[in-house]
Amino acid sequence: MSEHDNRQFSLLLVEDSPADVFLVKQAMREQGLNAKIQIAGDGDSAMNIINHMDDEAGSPCPDIVLLDLNIPKRSGDEVLERFRQSPKTANVPVVVMTSSESPVDRARALELGATEFFQKPSSLAEFMKLGRLVRSIHEHARRTAA
Repeated sequence: MSEHDNRQFSLLLVEDSPADVFLVKQAMREQGLNAKIQIAGDGDSAMNIINHMDDEAGSPCPDIVLLDLNIPKRSGDEVLERFRQSPKTANVPVVVMTSSESPVDRARALELGATEFFQKPSSLAEFMKLGRLVRSIHEHARRTAA
């Protein structure tokens, strides 16, 4: 891993499950990713973050978003749609995470602009693959921005 890889990047995690928040942090650590993680525990909190970014000129925008589809107060679909409508976050990579195996959920998320779709697995080893996916998206974004 080069020193580049360890540059901090910001990650917005929209997730209501403390266990999944822990697993996401573990997946980032396992990949050696230096992510500053902001957590929104429900759809309303995520919407407030997006609105704040739009309203405040200097407010920072996350480099990557991890979005659980099944969150309280608003659906993940609503949050994803709002992310894509915001001029600030329209091009931010969004990984939709869900335990759903429904092809309809997957198709809808991709239609709404999800960058990737990650089905939450039942095993820890499989969940850790999320770290590799985030690393890949982060490196790709950095290469295309350079």
